[in-house]
Amino acid sequence: MRLYGIVFTGIILISSSTPCEGIFGSSSLQDYVDSFVDAAKFKFDGVLNLNDSAINQIWSVFKTKYGRAYSSLGSRRKTASSCVSDHLRFVLESNLKKMQTFQLELNEFADWTSDEFNTLKKGLIVSTSFRRDMMISGQDEGDSLRRSVRKLHRRHYHARRLKRSLHKRRHHRKRFLKDWFSNLFSKNNTQDNANQQSNVFDWRTKSVVSSVKDQRKCGCCYAFATATIMETLYAIKTNSKTIVDFSAQQIADCSSNGNNGCAGGNFGPSVRYLSDNGGKIATESSYPYEGARKSCRTSGVNEIQLGNIEYGVIPEGNEKKMAEALTNYGPIFIGIDT
Repeated sequence: MRLYGIVFTGIILISSSTPCEGIFGSSSLQDYVDSFVDAAKFKFDGVLNLNDSAINQIWSVFKTKYGRAYSSLGSRRKTASSCVSDHLRFVLESNLKKMQTFQLELNEFADWTSDEFNTLKKGLIVSTSFRRDMMISGQDEGDSLRRSVRKLHRRHYHARRLKRSLHKRRHHRKRFLKDWFSNLFSKNNTQDNANQQSNVFDWRTKSVVSSVKDQRKCGCCYAFATATIMETLYAIKTNSKTIVDFSAQQIADCSSNGNNGCAGGNFGPSVRYLSDNGGKIATESSYPYEGARKSCRTSGVNEIQLGNIEYGVIPEGNEKKMAEALTNYGPIFIGIDT
C-alpha cells in the first residue's frame, strides 16, 4: 500500500522583516504589508499564519500613515485593531488565489466595521413615491416583455411551418433557398460581429471625466455623483478638454427637500436645488469639500452657469435604455439601494 502525503506550505509574517519607517517610502500600505512576505512562496497554496508581532507592527504603521489615535482603554481601539487584523487576513488570503484576475489592498477604511461603512459612506435616500413609480414602471416593462415573448413564439411557430413547406419543394428550388439563407445569415453574422466591435463607448476616452473623489466620513455620495455628472455634461456642452471640478460641498450644504447633508440624499433634490439656484453650481476651488455639512455659503463663491437642467428616470433593469441615455446624453446617476 502506498501512502501519499499532501504538504501545505505555510506563509508566516515575521515582524522583524521590514522597519516601520519603510511605509513612507512605499506607494501604499499594501506595499509595506507585502514586504513581510517572501513573494516566491505565493506560488504555493497554503495556510496563512499571522503572528501577533507582525499584526501589531502593521497596526502601528496603519495608525501612523492615516493619523489614527485611539484611547488605550477604549473599546473603539479594540474594535479597530480587530477590524484591521481581519481585513489584513482577508486581503492576503484573497491575493493568494491563483486564478484571480485582481488584487486587493488595505486602505484607510481597514479599521471600519461594516456598520460604520454603511452609515458613513452609503448615503442614498429613496423616497416612497419614487419606489412606487419604479415598481409600476417595472410591471409595465414585465408586461411588455411577456407580450414580446408570446409574439416571438407565434413567429417561431409560423417559421417552422414555412420550413416544412420548403422541404416539399423541388430539389433545385430547395437548394437555391438553402444557399440564399446561408449567405444571408453569413452576412448578418459578419454585421453582428462588426456591431459588437463598435458597441463600446466610454466617456473617459473623450477626456470629459474628472478624477476619482474621496467623500471621507460623510454620506454625501449623491452630491459627488451630481457634481461629477454636471462636470462631464458641462465639458460636453462647451466642447472643452479641460475639466472644471464642481463643488459637492455646495450641494451637501445647500440642497434640501430630500437631501440631508452627510446623512444621505438623492439626485432629484440635488438637481432641483441647482435649477432653483439659476442653473448654476460653484467650482470646487471656491467652495472646497470639507467632509462635513456646513452652513450654506452664498458669498465669495465662483459659480458656473450650466443652463437649463433636465433629467429623466430610466426604467429599472432596462439596459437598452441605459445604454441609449449614456451614449446620447452623457453619464448617468446610478443609486444602489441596499
